[in-house]
Amino acid sequence: MIGELSTVSPMNIFPDYQSYDAVGLAELVRSGQVHPGELVESAAQRMDEVNGAINAVIRPRLHEARIEADTVPASGPFGGVPILIKDLITEEGERVSFGSMLFRDYVAD
Repeated sequence: MIGELSTVSPMNIFPDYQSYDAVGLAELVRSGQVHPGELVESAAQRMDEVNGAINAVIRPRLHEARIEADTVPASGPFGGVPILIKDLITEEGERVSFGSMLFRDYVAD
């Protein structure tokens, strides 16, 4: 295992998650008002609520996001805010299909 999972339980979400944009959420993280793990759980809950209808998330990476919530520095304009990565962007070691069955098993190097 890369690191310890966040101590934030799935039930400990940030109830006002949808009231903020990414910059606002990052400011809450920087000021210590919310932990990145709470944002991951809030995003996961919202994803569960809507993804069945819109099918936008093909690989959630929740395990990795929970680890990153505790290990990645919350710096920069969106520090500590979970994001979605379009299936057109390559990241070393991650599967990416470019929206095509032809590349369904492609892993970026």
